[in-house]
Order: sequence, then structure tokens, then C-alpha cells
Amino acid sequence: MRILPLLTIFVLALQSCSLQERIDRTSASIEDQYTNLRTWEQLPARTISWNQAVAMMKKNNASYIQTKTAISKAERNELSVYTDLIPGVSYYSYFTRALGDMTNSFNSDELSQNINVTFYLPSLTQVPYRVYASKAETYAAIKALEGKERELISKLYALQRKQHIAARQKELEKQNPEQKPDYLLDAKNEEVSSWQELAGLLGDYSARWQILPSSVPQFKWSHYRPLTGKLDQLVVCKFALELEQSRMNQYSIAITYLPTINLNLYSPSLFSSTGGTYSGTFLDMDDTTLNFSLNYRLDTQLRTWNRYCDSKEAYELKRRETTAKLVEMKQKLKTLRSSMDEYYAWRGFMNKRIEHLSNAPAANAQEFLDNEKTLFSMKRELLSQERSAIESEAALILQYGMR
Repeated sequence: MRILPLLTIFVLALQSCSLQERIDRTSASIEDQYTNLRTWEQLPARTISWNQAVAMMKKNNASYIQTKTAISKAERNELSVYTDLIPGVSYYSYFTRALGDMTNSFNSDELSQNINVTFYLPSLTQVPYRVYASKAETYAAIKALEGKERELISKLYALQRKQHIAARQKELEKQNPEQKPDYLLDAKNEEVSSWQELAGLLGDYSARWQILPSSVPQFKWSHYRPLTGKLDQLVVCKFALELEQSRMNQYSIAITYLPTINLNLYSPSLFSSTGGTYSGTFLDMDDTTLNFSLNYRLDTQLRTWNRYCDSKEAYELKRRETTAKLVEMKQKLKTLRSSMDEYYAWRGFMNKRIEHLSNAPAANAQEFLDNEKTLFSMKRELLSQERSAIESEAALILQYGMR
């Protein structure tokens, strides 16, 4: 009999490896990883395109991977509705021996074995709900991934635009005769902070990543302005799924008022051996039984009814909250549209003034210096307002996607 010695060795080996030893090994690995991490100055500078950045983000970003994993989980839950109908097979063995006979050799008469098949059929009243709920869960997970991708792209766009404007502002400040000595140091700190945020989005800290500005899709206000008068379909779907989830909570409680109908198929062991003697069956129809049960319980204490009333009130509250959110969103989009209209009108005016002042001949040296100073102030203000507009652009990308 070799099973008992092998089991004993396994248990002793498991006990010999203590928790503290495992924690120490893991801690040492973390310390090594920290020691080998390179600082920002030691990292190589690498430039990638916008499409490469998006692909890298989908592959490595932790929050995107987590949202994507929810789809796989939902799909497995959806499949389990049908796999639960597959019969289960189990093996059971039993060995018995007197303590005084432990030194004797193994005897098959001391071993009993059984192989059973279990047929499980879920309650017929629960099947339609489980099918619908599992499909709804999968659909919601897919839409959540679309929303997560849009969110990350919006953040990536905003970050890249800020980096590009920071680089332009750095070049502009070099022309400033009143430049402060600590400006370059502040610019470097901002660059390191911006890199850390970008590397976090990409899920890769192995290089000083830069996204090629010319590869980034251009934000065109003329494309987004007509969209601000209506809701994006992904946003509408999000609201609809929230309402449907609340409605399904009502339904899951309401179906408990239906009787529970169960079907069980019972068969003897496919294989049974006791004392070395085979006594199994091959599913003889005379030995196979089908059991049908009907169970109904009255809600005399009104607990189920109270839960149903609570869920119904929660659904009505959710509808009111949805209406309030829609009103708030419509007002925000209206304000955003007006703000963007004003910004682009102001930017167009400023660009024309800069062009005019750049081409206008100066009457004397003092006027030339005054014009240069005015041009510098106007360009700085233009970059400052362009940086402020990034948040609005990112909000529109989040709302309607990259166009």
C-alpha cells in the first residue's frame, strides 16, 4: 500500500516550508526588483506613434486588463448555465483495516470503490432568469470595456497634448529676457511627473516614452460641435444597463413567488466493487429513476413582499436619478459648447493679431522691442489658453470617442 506513505511525505514537505520562509523569499524578490529599477535619467528615450501607444496601453494597462478580465468571467458564467446540465462523475473509495493488521500486505477485500453519475437539473422557474441575467452580465462587461478604452484614450490624448505644449512653452521661454533661473528645473520636474503618468497609462516603465505629435489624431471642433446636441450611444447604453439591472433586481425577487420545480435523475453506481467483487450496473432502466418535486411556500411573514417593494422603490429612484443626470449632462454640454465657441473665436483673433504684428514694420528700434515683447506675451497667453482647453477636448473625447 503506497498511498499512505506518499500522502505522509506530501504533508511533511508542506509543513517544512513555513509561511515566514515564503514571505522572506518574496520580500527579497521585491527588494531586488526595487534595487534594479532605473531612475528617469538612466532610462533610454523612445518615441512611439499614437497607434503604438494605444496598442501598448491595451496590452499592459492594469485597469484595462482588469476590465477585460470581467468579460471572460461573465462569459464563463454564461456558459455555466448550460454546463450545469452536464452530469457530474465522482469516484469514492473506502479502505478499512484493523490496527493489529497494519503490517500485513494489502488485500483487495479491504477496499470498496464506487463511481457515480449525478444528474442535476436546475429549477425550471429559474432557468429563463439565469439565461437572461448571464447574457446581460456579458453585454454589460463588453460595454464597460468600450467605456474603459475611451476613458484611457481621453487621458492619453490630454497627457500627450500637455507634453507637446510644455515643450513649445519651454522653447518660448528661452526667448524671454526676464526668464527666471529656476524655470528649467521646474520644467524638468514637470517632465518627470508627466513621464510617470504616461508610463502608468502605457503600463511600461522601461523607457522615457514620447508620442510623436504628428501621429496624434487632431481634435477638430467642427466635428464635435454638432454632436454636443445629442447623447452618444455608449453613454445611452450605460444608463439603460443601470436601469435594466435595477429592474432585474425586482424580477429576481418576484420569481420567488413561483413554485420551485425540480427534476432529478437518479442512477445506481456505474461501477461498484466491494471486497474485490464487482457489483456495478450499466444503467438498467429498472434501476434508474426520475424524481419530480414541486415546492411552494407562502410568504406569510411578508418578507419577500417587503424586499420586492424595496426593489420597486429603488427602481423608481434610479429612474429619477437618471433624469437628473441627463438634465445635468445636457446643461454641461451646453456650457461646454459655448465655452469652446468662445475659445476658438478668441484663438482665431489672437492668431490674426500675431500674424499682423509679426509682419508689421517697426518705425524704430524701441517700437521693434515693444512689438517683440507684445508678441511674446501674446504667444504665452495663447499657449496658456490652449493648455486650459485640453480638459474640454478630453471631456468631449470621453463623451463621444476619438473622431
